[in-house]
Amino acid sequence: MFEALNFNFSFYDWLLVFMVTALGTVSAYLKDPQLKAVTATIPIPFGFAYIAVGLPIGAANAISGFMCMLYANIVRILHYKAKIPIVPAIILGLVFFVVAGMFLMPRVPEGEPFFIAVCIFDFAAGVFLFQTQKYKAGVRYKTPLPVYIKAPAIAFVVAGLMFIKKLMGGFCTSFPMMNSIVSYESRHSLGDQCRQLPLFLIAGPFMFLEMHFIETRLGWNHWIVLLCGYALFTVIYWPLNKELKRRNECNYNNKAK
Repeated sequence: MFEALNFNFSFYDWLLVFMVTALGTVSAYLKDPQLKAVTATIPIPFGFAYIAVGLPIGAANAISGFMCMLYANIVRILHYKAKIPIVPAIILGLVFFVVAGMFLMPRVPEGEPFFIAVCIFDFAAGVFLFQTQKYKAGVRYKTPLPVYIKAPAIAFVVAGLMFIKKLMGGFCTSFPMMNSIVSYESRHSLGDQCRQLPLFLIAGPFMFLEMHFIETRLGWNHWIVLLCGYALFTVIYWPLNKELKRRNECNYNNKAK
């Protein structure tokens, strides 16, 4: 019964909880809203979720990356436009991700052509959003809570989110565990989080494709596959992040004038 309810955490499950908790705690004490957003887009939680799930990279991973971007925008719209408090907005965003993921999971076509098509879609959507989204200055804010209160609170939330991990299959790797933490910590600057996610949509597909073909063609160890994916992601993500930072600084300076 406990296995069916996903109460049995493996070593890699606990490692994932630890890594997301550590990264979430760091984000809570960063004042720069873009740096907070960066913690939600670097694929450390993705990587450890990939190791924990043990499934090859496929279309579900690419689809869930796009769904994660939708999640962040849903939270932003609910909190800023609909004036829903941040916690219920986050919960509603997570409900969307889970329901959509469980609906799509048995319906995602197998095979590499569809996987490659989804990666192309993600990349195109990321480039379009990166070039067209509007920029508005965020609010510098960090949590006033001491770390011995904040870190256990984040760990409790992350462990709770892990209970649905096995229900999500490949969708779990981009499940917004980290984004939900950052959404709360960035509740005064959710626009920065939404502006950052297109960078993941641009760099992520190349990482997905590389990891998929290395694993399926060469049969390398998952950790080596993950490190190769991280390396390629970093090469693409780093200059994009510098450009986004430049645009933000120009926008802040113009607003100051």
